[in-house]
Amino acid sequence: MKNKFLIAVFLLLSILSINSGDMKYIFVYIPGMFDNGDLLLENSQLVKNLNNKDGYYHNNYFNDQYNYNDHKITCSSNIVGAKYNRLSVANLVGLYRTDISLYLMADRLYCFIHGEAPDFKDYKRLTNYKGNDYNGIVSIGAKNIAYSGLVEEIWAKYGKKVYYGKVKNGYKIILKPGADEQNFYMNDKGYFNDPEEIKFNIVAHSCGGVALRQYIKICKDKNIDHHINSIINLSVPQKGARLVYALKGAFQELIKDSIDKVYSDKEKTVQVKDADGNIKNISYKTLIEDTKIGMMYGDKACARFLRKIVGNYILYYIPFDGHKNVLGFDPAIKDLHPDHRMIKSLNSESLPESVNVYNFRVIHPYAIMFNSLGYYLKLGKSDGAVDFDDTALTHLPGYDRINNFDVIVEKANHIPFPYIKPVYHLSETIDENYSFLKILLKKKVNKEQNEVLLEALFLAIMHEFGLKLDDLLKNENYSVIDYFADNPIEIK
Repeated sequence: MKNKFLIAVFLLLSILSINSGDMKYIFVYIPGMFDNGDLLLENSQLVKNLNNKDGYYHNNYFNDQYNYNDHKITCSSNIVGAKYNRLSVANLVGLYRTDISLYLMADRLYCFIHGEAPDFKDYKRLTNYKGNDYNGIVSIGAKNIAYSGLVEEIWAKYGKKVYYGKVKNGYKIILKPGADEQNFYMNDKGYFNDPEEIKFNIVAHSCGGVALRQYIKICKDKNIDHHINSIINLSVPQKGARLVYALKGAFQELIKDSIDKVYSDKEKTVQVKDADGNIKNISYKTLIEDTKIGMMYGDKACARFLRKIVGNYILYYIPFDGHKNVLGFDPAIKDLHPDHRMIKSLNSESLPESVNVYNFRVIHPYAIMFNSLGYYLKLGKSDGAVDFDDTALTHLPGYDRINNFDVIVEKANHIPFPYIKPVYHLSETIDENYSFLKILLKKKVNKEQNEVLLEALFLAIMHEFGLKLDDLLKNENYSVIDYFADNPIEIK
């Protein structure tokens, strides 16, 4: 009799654990300023692990009861060519990388999750950009019922008893129905009894993690649920990004050291193609003789002044997003300053004790170029852009109550090497900026020959800096995002 009683208790506890403590939640990927999520295509390893049925989390996190197999998530990026069942790619940036304030990213994230704007903000204005979907419809019989934001979408598709109301152009999901609300439908395969049960596992890369903390602060100030189950930080500059201190001088120092190397090995050559597609080998000696590179060589005041002009031209005039936005005026760079009011404000805020945080922190870059970049940005241990110490959370108040788990990564770059037009299409960039760059030439033969010489000059500087594009893309293009894709972690 005693054994039967124990078996009954065991079965009851098993049922209760299935219905309460074993709930599973979809993943949301939040990009940083150089990463609008455009690489999260169906065949990417990260998508496979976070979403696909043969991926790590389908086999090690989701289960037969909570698997989200029945619906694809509409509220997600619309530039990755697909919608996923267990993953939403929150493209808070737009069609092009960079040129985004972290305040704007946080406000858009609030709209993305809650389906409405933060106080005193305009929802349409915040969400009216190309690159992401913020709403959709669920069809119940002959009715198309609209939803806005991820919470409403998950509730519409996986809530057990879902209320909806009549609006001007049809029907709309209601998360908090009134006592007299009559319209509802039942989901036989629903997971959630209440919208407040809906949560998300957030994967945040770079400054996307800072925007996430600002979003959490907005929710705290409004005294509403943030709907976060866990956070996976991928090299997030939690203390701000100290690279901003050295950014203006970095290009100048880079140019100086690269030119020094050109002068130290004059017989070295660089390959370029002329206008007819013929390969030409141009020696460093030729570059010294036929260009004004010598005017930037050494420690003379004139050389320092010219390096400053060229460095600032790169920073403030050449687009880094393949479109029109330049790095020097990017709002996120301003917001990431360790002394900026956003960073100071966030550093006085703790993280929710109910959220598990998995903090990926990188010690060394994978690529030679990112290692050089970290040196010129005066970083210590780093991934080439974010200092290892800046990714720590130990400075936050109440840290001992935060469920933080550091994941130390020995080698990875900060980002997959992005499309930067001056690098990928150097000859085209030189042609577009020829009227300025021709001042670097001693002899002005004809434009075509001059541009070949200028391309050789910039290639030489890039090579001495450690940036050989083909080699980097083939052998060294391994980021912290790739590391997480290859080394997924168990989450609670």
